[in-house]
Amino acid sequence: MNLVPRFSFKYRGKPFDLSMAKVNPTDYGYLYELADGLCVELHVKEYPAYHAIQWLLWFENRGEYDSGLISDILDCDATWCFAEVPGQTPPLTMYDTDGCAGYEAYLRSDRIAEECKVHPTNMSLGTSRSFHPMGGRSSSGQMPFFEFYTQNRGLHAIIGWSGQWRASFAHAQGETLEIKSGLEYTAFKLHPGERIRTSSILLMEFFGSRVQGSNQLRRLIKHELCPFDAEQFPFALEGMGLTTERHLYHLNKYKDHGVKANYYWIDAGWYGKGGTPGAADWYKQVGNWQVRPDEHPDGLHDVVDTVHASGMKFLLWMEPERAYPGTDLALAHPDWLYPLDGFYLLLRLDKDEVREYLFDVICSFIDELDIKCFRQDFNMEPLQSWRITDEMDRGGMNEIKYIMNLYRLWDDLRAKYPDLVIDNCASGGRRIDAESLQRAIPIWRTDAFCEPDLDPDAIQTQMFGYNRLVPCSGGVCKRMGDTYATRSSYAPAYVGSWWWTDRPDRPEPDAQKLAWMAKMCDEYRSLRHFFSCDFYPLENCGWSYEHGGWAAYRYDRPEQGDGMIMAFRRAGSNCTTSCYVLEGLQPDATYTVTDIDTGEMTEHCGKALTEQGLTVTIPERYMSKILVYKIKA
Repeated sequence: MNLVPRFSFKYRGKPFDLSMAKVNPTDYGYLYELADGLCVELHVKEYPAYHAIQWLLWFENRGEYDSGLISDILDCDATWCFAEVPGQTPPLTMYDTDGCAGYEAYLRSDRIAEECKVHPTNMSLGTSRSFHPMGGRSSSGQMPFFEFYTQNRGLHAIIGWSGQWRASFAHAQGETLEIKSGLEYTAFKLHPGERIRTSSILLMEFFGSRVQGSNQLRRLIKHELCPFDAEQFPFALEGMGLTTERHLYHLNKYKDHGVKANYYWIDAGWYGKGGTPGAADWYKQVGNWQVRPDEHPDGLHDVVDTVHASGMKFLLWMEPERAYPGTDLALAHPDWLYPLDGFYLLLRLDKDEVREYLFDVICSFIDELDIKCFRQDFNMEPLQSWRITDEMDRGGMNEIKYIMNLYRLWDDLRAKYPDLVIDNCASGGRRIDAESLQRAIPIWRTDAFCEPDLDPDAIQTQMFGYNRLVPCSGGVCKRMGDTYATRSSYAPAYVGSWWWTDRPDRPEPDAQKLAWMAKMCDEYRSLRHFFSCDFYPLENCGWSYEHGGWAAYRYDRPEQGDGMIMAFRRAGSNCTTSCYVLEGLQPDATYTVTDIDTGEMTEHCGKALTEQGLTVTIPERYMSKILVYKIKA
């Protein structure tokens, strides 16, 4: 493997080098001991089956006095030689990926389609690029995932830090790429006995095509990083802003009409002391962590009992990291809040007592309501609060301790409840990185899902950028009766939000619509095992106001010899057929291909599918096609 873990930082204003420290190999990597008591631990984990390596740094002051100033930490300060033959420099391309945008962007479909957009950069000699997220959430505006590709080989670099990271990449000389990443700002002293960690980096080398590299990365994340099996990913029906009476009404309707999912999801608005009916003031009640008594007189227990009786588990939303001014939490513990006046107040999760309080509050709801999936949202940018309250010679420490305690909170919840699934929302997909993916999954990966009439073509376009990186995420659809839109959002986790509200503009489903819901639930359940497997883009026409062209992609399980093609003919497309080459199939095998809508089955030679391709026909506009293939027994 052409990857060696290297890092750098300044100590007392001078670049750290090995001559400053005693170096000891350990079972986790290496320990660097300085004469004044500062210790630096390099923790290394290798994934030989994936040609990957991951490392992070811990800093500890074992001396009797404050350490010297530690600054400009680069957790990764490494190089990658991308030439197969020394002295020959092949062309190198970098691909970076947009993260999620601000909520105002979701009012425009073209902006939604920009999320997860992939940008290529020709990394010719002398080229350098720098990146960082917006506002202190790791994938807000910019995903911390970077890909480099040259002739038949490549590298994926993924940063692991759920706060404000920085990264730079430079082709400075010859056939060498410089890779630097770390926290955006570090300039602190450690007190005696203090121990902190910074960001991690995951580097994975691959050989073959870019698609092969993406699927190698998907497998690495699925099998080595993600703490949940694909079967644990929630498949849910959502209710928001409903009284207990209406939740029970919805649940009984679902049961009577055979609408079956694995979870029932209650989103924001179930808590507080009363006020505006429904979830209209959900944000003003954040910090009043009690079940709302006027709308749920039985404390949601009867809802949970009915969820269980329907064969489902319970999923509940919370936003524990902030409080609204005037709520119980804000009034009782002003010392637990960052002193930055604003619409919302950020809790000082950098304090251990705050982490312990949040752990106890969350556990009380988990125990009381038998929560099996805990959904943690985070709808504010914390960076300004962190930065302006850092003490002298403690630059970056608020952020470091905040993120450390966030990880500790998730780790402690998973330790106490081994079967608990954690959904990492953060305004929809704005805290996705190598560390958060080891603790939680982003079910609601974009807040575009909040829009009831979300353009499905925009979500299809997102799929091509997102699925090349992350195999564990979710999709949501609120367009009742719309098969095209529902299928456009299919993902490893899925939320059928077709009847999430009783708002007047969202009519109650009749028997025909409920039968459609049951059909979609059964369909998704029969296909969900494919969505976390290998992903192949087949046709990506992008997004346009004309809604022309097709979108098509494929999920494949080579070990099982089966897979699935999803194709979408958009509303403005005049084409009725398209042909797709299916790479990677067994050439000597015979495959059956089944249209799940018509039940029509055809047989094809594997060699023909990989060379001539499969012709797909969609006779109508705004129509989808799902074809399941498998090796004939």
